[in-house]
Amino acid sequence: MDNKGPLILGGVLTVFFLPLIIAIALIIGSLMSLPDAEASGCGGPSGAEVKPFSWPTDEKEIDEEWSDDHKGVDFDVDEKSPVYAVDSGEVIKNADNEIWIRHEKAVEFHYKFFHDMPVKVGDKVARGQQIGTSGSGEEEEGASGEHLHFELWVDEKGDGKLVNTDPKEESFGDTPPPAGGGGCGCGSGPLIGTDNQQKAFNFLVSNGYSKEQAAGAVGNMVVESYGVRPLQLQDTKEGAETTAQQAEGSSAGWGIVQWTPASKIISASRRDGVPYETIGTLEHQLNFLLKQLQTNEKPASDQLKKTTTPEDAAYAFGHYYERFAGHEGDPNSQNYRERKTAARLVFTTFSGASPGANPGATAATACAQGSGDIAAVAKNLAWPNQRPEYNHQGSNAADAKVAKPEFVQAMKDFNDPNGDRAYTDCGRFVATVMHMSGADKSFPKVSTGDQNTYMRSSGKYDFWHGEPPGGMKPGDILNGPGHTYLYTGPWGEEGKGYNSASGSLGDHVPYATYLYKVGTQFTVFRLKVAPAGPDKKS
Repeated sequence: MDNKGPLILGGVLTVFFLPLIIAIALIIGSLMSLPDAEASGCGGPSGAEVKPFSWPTDEKEIDEEWSDDHKGVDFDVDEKSPVYAVDSGEVIKNADNEIWIRHEKAVEFHYKFFHDMPVKVGDKVARGQQIGTSGSGEEEEGASGEHLHFELWVDEKGDGKLVNTDPKEESFGDTPPPAGGGGCGCGSGPLIGTDNQQKAFNFLVSNGYSKEQAAGAVGNMVVESYGVRPLQLQDTKEGAETTAQQAEGSSAGWGIVQWTPASKIISASRRDGVPYETIGTLEHQLNFLLKQLQTNEKPASDQLKKTTTPEDAAYAFGHYYERFAGHEGDPNSQNYRERKTAARLVFTTFSGASPGANPGATAATACAQGSGDIAAVAKNLAWPNQRPEYNHQGSNAADAKVAKPEFVQAMKDFNDPNGDRAYTDCGRFVATVMHMSGADKSFPKVSTGDQNTYMRSSGKYDFWHGEPPGGMKPGDILNGPGHTYLYTGPWGEEGKGYNSASGSLGDHVPYATYLYKVGTQFTVFRLKVAPAGPDKKS
């Protein structure tokens, strides 16, 4: 609670007397030590190298390289093409046809030649966020006409002087999954549970911790924040809410694990462009905690993963991660007894349920390959909201850029990403979910009509032309003339009432949607027997 080490979230905390290669390495410090997806029980992209910077344009190739005479790199793009932030930071200049973004004090990114410059000085921007559209300009040594000029400035010697530095083409790559995913899809999925304790428990189990270990961590949260309360400030009344903006300057602990001082989570998140309102949500705080446990707090995670009982897990999390005042003392002290008691209660209450709603799913792999959990995998591959940018972009390659990264990877692994409008194809989305989850590896990969025929004739599915007896269940497939989608149960953007997920051919990539036309247009299909566990073949 009091002594947690500094978090490196894609930021440079200090670059004193380090060569450039180490400075760049620190920029992606939080991404360098992530465990592989399989080890953490998560699906999504695996084996992909995360680069220091994302591409600033859709043109993923440098046309004019850096040299002593041309101190920058140029990207040959048409006027009005999107320009993206190569990493998170704060806008410090918007003038003279240039945008400068500071990524901590040691690194700045300079962009030049714009048509539109909508961001303002003081704005926090995230990696991959559009900051404007490109224009045209003349350079004495570089490109001329329509293009974007980009420069990397780094304090190489730690003397406060920024030097224009060659960013090198190999430093650029695709934008990684959203913060909190930790390189795998589970962490960024929707939280499942009836209250915050169960949601936190399910979240940790879905990200590779045993039920006993998750209970130990949540037991600590119960004691730390009066029951897993994201807006709880230390030494305030139980249940009193203090927003992230109000708590930022406090020296007290704040949040579900009482980060001390509160700025430890708030300031680090703000540097990554996260709004105050989001920082105060349970989902963000759990994702932030997970990233800590995967990076600078990995030793605490390693100790936690050695435990086999809720009580031992409560002690490990308290002693190695929380490090509250007096944690070095008697493991049987009153403080530890409270945490152990809470951990046992969490385990007893929630260990019988898994994060997924489908029979046969295992909690540790609820959104991973082979889990058998249709709904959880669908939610992992689809966006949890609806945005204009998710609409059909005019080509398959363009659609791949706006589809959720986990879905793009899953299409490569379990379907044909080269088909006509593949990333918006509703049938391909459902088929990819069925294959990735392992629920039905014989499910036709394309054509809603073929899928309808298969489900009616394979003997694997019950089906109803109307709502099934007892109501809909997560994992139900709805199939009708020219369209198919999945019922997931409530999920997605808070307050929107989403309960389904679908793509729409030539319209949008998979995202959260609503149940509709049951019995009038769509037949409901339900797999009779769910797989018994990970990689269990149908």
